[in-house]
Amino acid sequence: MRPPSSSSSSLSSSAMPAPGGGGGGGGRMSAFTMRAVARMSRARWFIFLRRVYQYQNGPRSDLGSNPFNSPGWLALELGVIVAQMVLTTAVVATSPAELPAWPLRLWVAAYNVGNVLSLPLLYWRHRHSSAAAGGRGDALSGDLEMHGANDALRDRSYLMNKARAFLELFFAMWFVMGNVWVFDARLGSFSRAPRLYALCISLLAWNAVVYSLPFLLFLLLCCFVPMVGYALGYNMNSASVGRGASDEQLAALPRWRFKEPADVPRDREHDDQECCICLAQYREKEEVRQLPCTHVFHLKCVDRWLRIISSCPLCKQELK
Repeated sequence: MRPPSSSSSSLSSSAMPAPGGGGGGGGRMSAFTMRAVARMSRARWFIFLRRVYQYQNGPRSDLGSNPFNSPGWLALELGVIVAQMVLTTAVVATSPAELPAWPLRLWVAAYNVGNVLSLPLLYWRHRHSSAAAGGRGDALSGDLEMHGANDALRDRSYLMNKARAFLELFFAMWFVMGNVWVFDARLGSFSRAPRLYALCISLLAWNAVVYSLPFLLFLLLCCFVPMVGYALGYNMNSASVGRGASDEQLAALPRWRFKEPADVPRDREHDDQECCICLAQYREKEEVRQLPCTHVFHLKCVDRWLRIISSCPLCKQELK
């Protein structure tokens, strides 16, 4: 008697190991990597970074579309500003005997003044982003807020945007001045004011990261992500734009329990005995699902896939 295909495959795999450590381990590793990448592409931080990159490189219409005006980001900015103010005040108060060669206390004090001036701008962004988000439900008020028909609101927005631009210019110029004062090797006075120098270096390093954020986003989303997607054959960008299938679409797709090839529906190929998502053979009474393109997969595997992107993993045909 000829043994079942599953038994013969398991016997052959155990008797003859695949080169390079076995194909089963490689398949499991590939499936694990694919799941990890899929989870990362659906993570909130990755979707937020994509929104930031699209906002910085696309048309900026209204405040509600700005990801930097989201409640989570505004709360993060507020926490960073308050932490900087507390840290700078504590370091300056605990180092009265330090005598730096450059007026670092003046630099720190002006930096703190900029942080204080950032607070009303932060509150204004919160108020106007909330108003824009709430006005989307009302067509008239949404049109007034999004297109600037309200003259008073437009004037205030113009003034606040100008103030924000001047504040950003001040921070940029003060950043350059701080680099000149802190990294001046001619005087070498780090030993005379170690706490103040350490504080200034920390603030300069933080601002350097903030200023290089657009370049880091470019490297991540335009270089690293396409390379990973090409290596794995998985489009991370398409998985993060909300193209997943709904519960109603999944419920409308046919499903059944796997049986022997003789009992399989006629429109299914008889040599299609394994799921191309998990690379495992179908077993008796396992639930499978058929897509409109007639391709069949494990129920759990294809449902997870379709919730990420609503197209067939093989032929890329979209669900209707």
